[in-house]
Amino acid sequence: MFLDRKGLRIFVYREPIDMRCGFEKLHSYCVHKMSAVMDQGHVYLFFGKNRRRIKILVYDGSGLVLIAKRIERGSFMAHSELVGRNEITQAELGLIIHGSVIRRPVIDRSTVGNFSEKPFAKNESLTQHL
Repeated sequence: MFLDRKGLRIFVYREPIDMRCGFEKLHSYCVHKMSAVMDQGHVYLFFGKNRRRIKILVYDGSGLVLIAKRIERGSFMAHSELVGRNEITQAELGLIIHGSVIRRPVIDRSTVGNFSEKPFAKNESLTQHL
């Protein structure tokens, strides 16, 4: 409904917040700390301090919509686990809402290009192997 539109951008607030914050305080965080233009309809995700709650603020064209979720078992991922990212995809938002942890794959670049054997003999080419 609000979260499944094409071209939707989802921004993550960088610090945990007090979950008692309502429309006005979250709107203030978006405008003043994230430099957001609220009437564009993008989604703003906020994590609670104890990681048991998240809040989502979105402008739907006629007003602000505030969605709050409390997880019953476990906790939501920490905002710091997003490793410096301030924007996530719609698929990642869906995973976060259901309690998953979003992690980017870590690439060990120390082994890239470090081959001990050459793949072809001196006079062979790739086309001879195909």
